[in-house]
Amino acid sequence: MRSPAMVNPLSATPSLANLEAEAVLLGGLLIDNRQIEAVGDRLAAPDFYEPLHGRIFEAITRESAFGHTVSPITLRPYFEGDPAMQSLGGLSYLARLTSDGQGLYSLPTLVQQIADLSRRRKLHAALATAAEACADMEQALPDIVANADAALTLPDASREARELTAQEALFEMRQNAKASSVGIICGSIPNADATLGSLRAGQLIVIAARPAMGKTAFALSYATGAAKQGNGVLFVSLEMSAEDLAERLASDLSYGADGRDALPYSVVRSGRLNDRQRCRLAEIDHEASRLPLYVTDPAHMRIGQLDRCIRRFSRRMAANDQRLDLVIVDYLQLLQPDTKGRSEYEAISEVSRMLKALAKRHGVAIMALAQLSREVEKRPDKRPQLADLRGSGQIEQDADIIAFLLRQEYYLRQAEPDLGTSERLAWEEALDAVSGLLELIVAKKRAGVTGSAFCRFEGAFQAVRGAA
Repeated sequence: MRSPAMVNPLSATPSLANLEAEAVLLGGLLIDNRQIEAVGDRLAAPDFYEPLHGRIFEAITRESAFGHTVSPITLRPYFEGDPAMQSLGGLSYLARLTSDGQGLYSLPTLVQQIADLSRRRKLHAALATAAEACADMEQALPDIVANADAALTLPDASREARELTAQEALFEMRQNAKASSVGIICGSIPNADATLGSLRAGQLIVIAARPAMGKTAFALSYATGAAKQGNGVLFVSLEMSAEDLAERLASDLSYGADGRDALPYSVVRSGRLNDRQRCRLAEIDHEASRLPLYVTDPAHMRIGQLDRCIRRFSRRMAANDQRLDLVIVDYLQLLQPDTKGRSEYEAISEVSRMLKALAKRHGVAIMALAQLSREVEKRPDKRPQLADLRGSGQIEQDADIIAFLLRQEYYLRQAEPDLGTSERLAWEEALDAVSGLLELIVAKKRAGVTGSAFCRFEGAFQAVRGAA
């Protein structure tokens, strides 16, 4: 007679199946019916490489669900005349399984291995299909990429379902909250941390402003600060190149608490550094290499591509024993919807909805920068309002936090009166009062109070810090 290990041997990928483990597991279930329910929660018939084993497993779980005792005898009606069973010597194969199942094996270990091999086979098949698709010129490349990327994120069918009472679920929630009570904070901008609060997985945070208010500087300073706190950060730049961001990052990282040995952005950008500055830049490079901070700068991106991008960087960071916690998108209006032919309002609304969905799907906080309409500049005080957001209705609904950035200094410098005029003294006093200040205005906060705080904008270093 053929042994179970010889059933339909896998010739192309022999390491992706363990028929003996399948046979031993089935035998163990026939011997100890008490294990059937737990194993049935973690495996399904398609997880068995040998189809006959899958059918036997399906018959075992079905009989158990009816409350029947499961044994080789009670399974006989299922397999009388089964060609595969006949090729193994007939129904006596079921009895042989119980002999195999009497060995000293750990059923959880067998279940885990069978589930793992099943996932590997599915992944192998999906990637083989993608490889074949690459040679088919009639298939669109984006579709091939999307299918291949989806293949790398097969659902974990082997994860055991959890059953909790309401009290147990609440206790676990409290334990998780205690373990991560700080959430995501910047650290280097304490005023922003106090006003925004700690960012949480699943949140969508929108930081909006007019051009030249310091959106990218604020976001990059927040990103580096959060990374220094140990949070994994992905910065998706749709406006600036990675090289531009690297120059800003170098200047920002060089700016310490006292500002000594800081590298001006203009110097870093020009590349004209003296020996001391080059040494400082080397120190910054070493510091940056230890941060869990990643940058990607696609020329354009659809929301579906962002989904795959987050998934890809999550895997990359997990391989480095890191976790992706925060995704920053610069900026929202440059993200394109997957649905073509939308109006600007419809496009922004779709992007907004999907950003919130992605935050929940991937278990990350998403901070999306956004441009405000020109209506802001028609007001005397230039203070933004929620209505200034393009697609404001949907964004206001989706976002957990909406905050505006305002630098009154910028607008005052645009209206500089001539020397010697009566308005000059008042202008100088007003300018002195707001010089270097960046106001963070929280207009919406789903789980907290709104308010504002002042940060310090160091334009020469493209850095934002806590106000003095």
